[in-house]
Amino acid sequence: MHRKIFYFLLLLILCPVLINAGTKGRIKGKVTDLQTGDILIGANVVVVGTTAGANTDASGEFLIQNLDPGVYEIKISYVGYKTITVSNLRVSADLTTYRDVQLPSQDIEVGSVTITAQRPMVQKDNTNAVRITTSEDISALPVRNVTSIIGLTAGVVLQNGYIFIRGGRTDEVGYYLEGISTRNPLSNLNAVTVSQDAIEEIQVQSGGYPAEFGGANSGIVRQQLKSGGNNFKTSIEWITDNLGFKSKANAFDGQKTLGAYTWGYSEMSGVFSGPVTDKLKMFFNLDYVYNRDGNPQPNPGINLGRIGDPSTKDTLPNYVYPAGPQAGRQTTNYTFTGTLNYDLRPILLRLTGSYTTSKGDISGNTGVGVRDFMNTRYGEGDNTNGSFTLKMTHVISDKIFYEITGGYYIRNSETFDKALGSNYWGYGDSTVNAAAGWTIPRAPRDLRDYATYKSAFGNDVPARGLGLFAWFFAQNGAVPVNYSKFNQTSFSINGSLTMLLGKFNTVKIGGEYQQYTLRNWSGVGATTLARTYNNRLAVNTANLSSDEIKKDILRGGGVNNYGFDVLGNVYDGSGFDAPHKPVFAAAYIQDKIEFEDLIINLGLRFDYIDIDNMTLKDPTLPDLAVIKGSTDLNPDGFVKTSSFSSVSPRIGFSFPITTSSMFHAQYGTFVQQPQLQNVYEGYYSFMQKIVGAGNFYATVTGPNLRPTRTTQYELGFTQQVTDFISFDITGFYRDIRDQVEYIKQPVQSISSYSPAYYIDGNGDFATTKGVEIALNMRRWERLQVNASISFQDAQGTGSSPNQKSGLVFQPLDGSTIYAPKNVTPLVQNRPLFGNISIDYRWGNNDGGPILQNLGLSALITFNTGHGFTLGYGNAQAETDTRNRYPIEALNSSLTPSELQVDLRIDKTFKLGDKLGLNVYLYVINLFDAVNVDNVFLKTGTATDNGVLSDPKLSATLIKTYGQDYINMYKAINLDYQLGWGGQGLGGNLFGPPRQVRLGVRLEY
Repeated sequence: MHRKIFYFLLLLILCPVLINAGTKGRIKGKVTDLQTGDILIGANVVVVGTTAGANTDASGEFLIQNLDPGVYEIKISYVGYKTITVSNLRVSADLTTYRDVQLPSQDIEVGSVTITAQRPMVQKDNTNAVRITTSEDISALPVRNVTSIIGLTAGVVLQNGYIFIRGGRTDEVGYYLEGISTRNPLSNLNAVTVSQDAIEEIQVQSGGYPAEFGGANSGIVRQQLKSGGNNFKTSIEWITDNLGFKSKANAFDGQKTLGAYTWGYSEMSGVFSGPVTDKLKMFFNLDYVYNRDGNPQPNPGINLGRIGDPSTKDTLPNYVYPAGPQAGRQTTNYTFTGTLNYDLRPILLRLTGSYTTSKGDISGNTGVGVRDFMNTRYGEGDNTNGSFTLKMTHVISDKIFYEITGGYYIRNSETFDKALGSNYWGYGDSTVNAAAGWTIPRAPRDLRDYATYKSAFGNDVPARGLGLFAWFFAQNGAVPVNYSKFNQTSFSINGSLTMLLGKFNTVKIGGEYQQYTLRNWSGVGATTLARTYNNRLAVNTANLSSDEIKKDILRGGGVNNYGFDVLGNVYDGSGFDAPHKPVFAAAYIQDKIEFEDLIINLGLRFDYIDIDNMTLKDPTLPDLAVIKGSTDLNPDGFVKTSSFSSVSPRIGFSFPITTSSMFHAQYGTFVQQPQLQNVYEGYYSFMQKIVGAGNFYATVTGPNLRPTRTTQYELGFTQQVTDFISFDITGFYRDIRDQVEYIKQPVQSISSYSPAYYIDGNGDFATTKGVEIALNMRRWERLQVNASISFQDAQGTGSSPNQKSGLVFQPLDGSTIYAPKNVTPLVQNRPLFGNISIDYRWGNNDGGPILQNLGLSALITFNTGHGFTLGYGNAQAETDTRNRYPIEALNSSLTPSELQVDLRIDKTFKLGDKLGLNVYLYVINLFDAVNVDNVFLKTGTATDNGVLSDPKLSATLIKTYGQDYINMYKAINLDYQLGWGGQGLGGNLFGPPRQVRLGVRLEY
């Protein structure tokens, strides 16, 4: 066993338990006499519906720990005094809910007393910026997407569908569900889908989180699931955007209803929760979502009629494509989420799980739906993901408890042709296709020369699309996709020991151990494999077996495999086909010191990372890694990558000046392994790309990437202005080192390879700073408002790992090795962004029969756009920086500002004492604003890429190809083109158009 792992495990043995990213909250307060103010010693405080409770101490204070996030009711009783019940107490993970209670004497003539608590406007034990969105907040938002809800948090930017926190890269965010990391280690993005109906709260901590959290440099997102309550509750909800209730055949005719297309959105969500026994409570949610096109864009449709190319003689009889959803994009998702809580005090058990299965069509192999519109043969993406946890909490005393959590995570994906499945050797065989019911289509020019093709290729005559001018159109029956698959699983054991030492110190000791098993297989050019195999079989002078020939073909073509052997079979052995089993482990100690006017969070974290990979023994001499004259590799040319360990101090302060105002300050260092897709690659694929090192299009991974390091400083102030309004303002500064960048690796002169190859390495750095302002107005009269605005300046040497690849490949100064280090604004930097959420609602018996239980929710989002660089070059220059010539400093321009208003109007009808019907209309982009997300880099607009607007060039094109070419160019390259302005981040040219949905919710 590796020595560092041994020492780490020894440390865990010496500690009572392992780690847990804490998920428990607590209630703290003081009980006094209502008339005299005297403290009441020994008053009994219980949490209704549970066995949790406490007695007040000599100071009249009580503390109830080990509470899952949610809303609770406490009952306070004392001999000689009336019993008081306090309801609506919101408890959040790792935070304290403060509630003092004054008990009236029995002599006072009052009946039972119930106090409805209000959510505090100032959370005084926050020593860093913690923004919480509760289930009540979620239900009031005109949003139906968890990612979009996270994007409403101060300091969070949602750009091109990715979450960025405080100017960091997309892979610098950590994701937790029930205290277990749910991040896909290959991309570092969230890998587990959860329905928003199952979420109790979402916490976003922007960078300054305490020592119990790690593996994320810019921020963490924590999701807690709902628990069953003391009463049975059930609901069913149905949502559709087919407002005209048209048939499936007529719903997508390109016509609008209420100013919006039908995009084929349909969702059903059912919830059931409540007690199974007095001690066992459950919650369950099933969510079904169907989307015909999950990426709506304001595309105008195409109606060009007959199009013919005189040079190829190929013809489209009637090029018509309706506006609205694009074909071949439909997805169907089922998400199952549940929790079980078993109260066996002093033992508490909590079982949670979320599992999603998703199937989606993949339209054609051109990558552009409007060029695959004739092909009704679709590929399929079959995906599953899930996270399951079992947590045990043992309450040793009212001052000591520990938690142990076991977690299991799974993520699978398979992409395949629906007709042929995993038989990728038959994708290019016309006989196999015919047996599956598909005839490989032939273009007219192929049919004219079919005899020649047939004699050369036999059953493997290659299929070609229709060639019209510069574009190819897939014909009906063309094989739509290549075959690929991956599998990820992980097991984690987490835990923490929490001790209340004295009156002020809460010490937490913990650690974690998480190991993944990662597998991947993706072939190259599946439609050509049959032809290559048959050609090799015909000249098989070495009498190789069928499998040996296939392996040789795949190895030579650079198959990207690990955890599956070369042929795609599951493999658990060692060597080049072995799965990767990276280990992420940590231990920490944390002390939360709570005085009346000062709260301190002190922490120290130890991280251990072993990425379980092999790298070249001598990167300057890649010849050592191959066996000459063979497609096989030489094990002696590789060595195992070394592990990494680091110690990170964290310290945070909270200064409650009064009950309505506080300062907080935080300092911390953080380490994070970069996304492993920049590390892992099948060794045959890795070496094949190095052999072709002159081709910079081949992105080569960095097999020995080291973790990225961040230091952050944060200072904030929170002030309650009135009984119902508060604001907080937080400033931050982040220094990030060792980010991934594209570098040139030289080779020795004796190498048989090109003078250098291109690889990912550590080297980029960035600094981000900014100010975040949030306003919270809890419901006053009928109005509730939440708003945030953030000012940000994010600068660095690279926005993404491959941003500088063009300069590295062709340095302007002619040097052999060039690694630019100019600090410029990052692509993800938005100088200003924010949102305003307004909810106006009439209550029960309020406003008369028409207005009672009517609500209006509006969400206004705005931003100043993100950075891009104006330049000129050919059309390919949008993605290939070798062909671009910037005319300004990098990222010195901004895309246009954006403003969007979403609206929800709902009304609840009472159908008896316990049954309610809520009907609502939900409008995305109410005013159908045309928001520009990305631009063409030559013109800085989303409607012109600089070709047709150039009089000389357009005149030449018309003269050469005719008006048909111009019409097609506009339709394909402008109206339906993906945005190029992401510079490594990708994305659409425009934001979503107006979408209108009708929802009905029946609740008991």
